[in-house]
Amino acid sequence: MSASQTDGSAPDELSVKQAIEWMVRLHSGEATPADHQACSSWRAARPAHEQAWSRLQALTTRVQSLPSDLSHATLGDSPARRKYNRRFALKTLSIVCGVGSLAWGSQALLPWRSMLASYASDIGEQRQVTLADGTAVHLNTQTAFDADYSDSRRRIRLYRGELLITTAHDPASRYRPFIVETRFGDIQALGTEFRVWDQGTSVLVAVFEGAVEIRRQQAGEAVRLDAGQQTVFSAGGLLSRVNIVPADTDGIAWTEGMIVADRMRLGELVAQLDRYLPGRIRCDDAVADLRISGVFPLNQPAKVLAAVARTLPVKIDMLTSYWISLKPA
Repeated sequence: MSASQTDGSAPDELSVKQAIEWMVRLHSGEATPADHQACSSWRAARPAHEQAWSRLQALTTRVQSLPSDLSHATLGDSPARRKYNRRFALKTLSIVCGVGSLAWGSQALLPWRSMLASYASDIGEQRQVTLADGTAVHLNTQTAFDADYSDSRRRIRLYRGELLITTAHDPASRYRPFIVETRFGDIQALGTEFRVWDQGTSVLVAVFEGAVEIRRQQAGEAVRLDAGQQTVFSAGGLLSRVNIVPADTDGIAWTEGMIVADRMRLGELVAQLDRYLPGRIRCDDAVADLRISGVFPLNQPAKVLAAVARTLPVKIDMLTSYWISLKPA
């Protein structure tokens, strides 16, 4: 979803719930002309309704356009299965708002927030967007966020994935702090370039220029990181000491479409590749500690695996193109 399709703000929760209900009703096979007319009236009633509907429509279009060999590589395919799975995907949206919510700061985090985020990247995709104040944001694979700008603040809500942010000088006459909101706490930029990676159970923050302050949800005291430092934190606290970021910033080589490995564990390389590929790629424990060095292109996974097999005593087992294992040769 491109920045040109949205002003960057997220639709309100009630509008999304109603849009889901309307879409499920209209795709149920039992919708009447009166239902379609009522939905059109609902969409026209408020701009937020049309915004929620448009984003949900874009999402379902992407679901319906999934290549059959991607969505059914290991399950088999048929017109009936495709029809069922697409209907199932749509009906899944209808129960998203009924399964409860996960507390995230002062707002409720629901699965639809990442699905309908203003800015998102697909599996294996890296892209850059420029926000309203000129801030540049790189999105790594499978990333989603919303931008919420007001007269008093600049806020990014990161739902999943990894960002490299280069903040711009705020053009507003009144100072507005720049904050990245994550599931475990807020990160305030102090004129900076920094990386934020939501790893699921923790969040990694690395600072390349300037500084940031981290405020966890359960702790009042802020932790400051200066340029050349990084840390990992979760709801329970800091999970690692503040470390020096490598001078060559290998951690953001993905912005150039690369993985840079310097005596990297094979298991770590495979885990990185797994983030960028559809399906699954796994490394046997027997070879996970082997070391490898090189610069590997993210958009050529077959060449990366071939290079690994040539360099190390491993073999590549491919059950399908979407299920790959690395094992001892």
